[in-house]
Amino acid sequence: MHISVYPKLQLLFDSSTIPLSNTNQQARSVSHRPYYTLPNGSHGRSVLTITEPPRFHFQAKGKNIRLDAQSRKATRRNSFCNGITFTNRPIHLYEKVRLKLMSVHHGWSGALRFGFTTHDPSLMSADDIPKYACPDLVTRPGYWAKALPERFAQRDNILAFWVDRHGRVFYSINDEEPILFHCGVKVSGPLWALIDVYGITHEVQILDTFLTSDLKIWGPHWNNEKCSQASCQKSLP
Repeated sequence: MHISVYPKLQLLFDSSTIPLSNTNQQARSVSHRPYYTLPNGSHGRSVLTITEPPRFHFQAKGKNIRLDAQSRKATRRNSFCNGITFTNRPIHLYEKVRLKLMSVHHGWSGALRFGFTTHDPSLMSADDIPKYACPDLVTRPGYWAKALPERFAQRDNILAFWVDRHGRVFYSINDEEPILFHCGVKVSGPLWALIDVYGITHEVQILDTFLTSDLKIWGPHWNNEKCSQASCQKSLP
């Protein structure tokens, strides 16, 4: 089984297998290939072990964000906004970005915003990072994000979110059933996770990531009709 991934990745397979639907994809050049690809007719249940877990980008962040020494914990100081952060490296397709909600303050309204961007945070200046992910960033090309429902923004909850090869973003809370979040993410190149520590969400910790084992969501259970019926953000030009 050949899989195109970043360096320092290892795939581990267990004895239980779940058949994947045949994608019938034609081979594409490397420059246009999603950053995590599955070959036609592949089978298997897998977990992606990453020796270098993502961290928060140490420089590309809102002015109210403070990071710990390991860049694994982001805390918003003052106000309810200016809390935008990004991962320090691109995220693979089907790689779960996992966040633990460490602190929640109920004096504000609204909660964490999250999604993906095609823009490299290393190339961003302070002027590129506005107060809000929504609507400020998502009205720009190459940014996709929405708000976590406040009922899920509880202390110690673990939020996981990922994007599939169709550009659909899913999330889950505490490893429960995945929820279709939005659609239209462009997956032909690198994607960085976008996390806005907003509103009642005061502090988050980024955890180790791995390839989603919910292989059933890759198949016809989540078809284009279901995606169009969800509250999806349209792809920007």
